[in-house]
Amino acid sequence: MKNIVLTLTLTVVATSLISCAAPETYNPAGVKSDIMLVINQQAKDWNAGDFEAFMKGYHNSEDIRFAHPKGITRGWQGVLDAYKKNPKRSRLKFSDIDITPLASDAALVFGRFHNYVEDNSYKTGLFTLLMKRIDGQWKAVHDHSSDLPDDYKEKN
Repeated sequence: MKNIVLTLTLTVVATSLISCAAPETYNPAGVKSDIMLVINQQAKDWNAGDFEAFMKGYHNSEDIRFAHPKGITRGWQGVLDAYKKNPKRSRLKFSDIDITPLASDAALVFGRFHNYVEDNSYKTGLFTLLMKRIDGQWKAVHDHSSDLPDDYKEKN
């Protein structure tokens, strides 16, 4: 009887340890669809002129970094302030999105932005985001955006 209890106890302990040590599994397709929801919502928020809502797609931290043609902006508030400085309204569209899951809580996002400004100007460029799942939500922690030269600015 003592051997049976000991065997059962060891089996329960071993099973618990194995399940704790098992690597976290994730669904790359689920990661991609979850991130696309964030990106699509950001476009809607931008187009509504709601930059605070747009910024919900970024981690609210002083550690985030936004590299752009004019330099580097650090911190969530700094990025929001930079967006608010431009008085021209624009319509934002994303295309050519390619999401590469790196882990269950990290992904690399590459894409193209199209910015149709109210003065009928058009700006397009490429971006790369490092996204992390923080408290169950996907957030950009690094954004590198580059404008494309005029000869690449076909409106498609």
